[in-house]
Amino acid sequence: YYNENYEGTTFINSASGFELKFRGTAVYADICVIGSRDSMWSVFVDGETDSNARVLTFKKKRGMFTKKTLVEGLPGGEHTLKILKRTMSSADYAVIKNLASDGAFLGAPEKPKLHIAFYGDSITCGSGVLREYKPADSKIYTAETQNALQSYAAYCASELGASFGVFGRGGITLKFRNPATEPFSVINNYKSMAVDLSVENGECPEYDFSDIPDAVVIYLGTNDYLRSLSSNAGYSLAGMEAAYIEFVDKLVGAYYGFDIPIVLCSGMMVHNSGLAGAVSGAAQMLKPKYPYIAALDFDAGVTESVGGHPVVEDSVKAGAQLAQTLKTLFVNSGRILD
Repeated sequence: YYNENYEGTTFINSASGFELKFRGTAVYADICVIGSRDSMWSVFVDGETDSNARVLTFKKKRGMFTKKTLVEGLPGGEHTLKILKRTMSSADYAVIKNLASDGAFLGAPEKPKLHIAFYGDSITCGSGVLREYKPADSKIYTAETQNALQSYAAYCASELGASFGVFGRGGITLKFRNPATEPFSVINNYKSMAVDLSVENGECPEYDFSDIPDAVVIYLGTNDYLRSLSSNAGYSLAGMEAAYIEFVDKLVGAYYGFDIPIVLCSGMMVHNSGLAGAVSGAAQMLKPKYPYIAALDFDAGVTESVGGHPVVEDSVKAGAQLAQTLKTLFVNSGRILD
């Protein structure tokens, strides 16, 4: 969204970014990073798919803009450039302006035919997905070990040839938060551009729900359960089932209609928490109204037993499972996929 205070475009959520086409060898931009740590991005040139091949790290500058090179040294000619944010909204955001090239910008590249909206927490944002965990979980969760572009969401989108967006961040709950320390949950702030920004306080504009996705995936509840282990936030499995139903109605029913494919997910962390039952129960209750809804309980991640987040091998497996589930829902809904 456009940030009037900084006179540039703000990119805050994991996997947010932009794509452009240009003629030349290099692209530059003025970038300001705000947050508690550096902002890390992946760059893709001419259809590249490896999110670790070209990685940019933008240092936090306390509100100061710095001219940065996004890509350089390319052969002369026409190129496409895509740049996507790897890190979470709670850690950093970047304001970008004054895009420039040593050549000329061309018309916008064609968008993918599918777009999937994900609502999730650190699992969906790829927190710790790149950390070393053998022979024991290192529990290192840094900007360097996070990559939303290697989360299950990214692998699912890649298999479907889709673009995707993420709303959420590490530690966020669907509903059952500690109000003394947590002002927001997804269910009470989903209309914002990011889950920790207040529309009422003028921190960002309200999200434009006229931009309708082709499918919605919700993977929340892990932190609701974890809160219940240390504080009384009113959590219960029955409450979680009701929260899922409430959120689908408030988000999908209110803005996207009743015939869009929806997947409610659980399982890669706190696998034995009972959340799978709450998710399945919610899907069953919602199915008469939303015929193309499904519950998907992923296999436990390889470090789940020690409380670890999913790693790349978990993401690949879960992404394939989710893609297959969505394919089935698309077919059932009459959507023909290429």
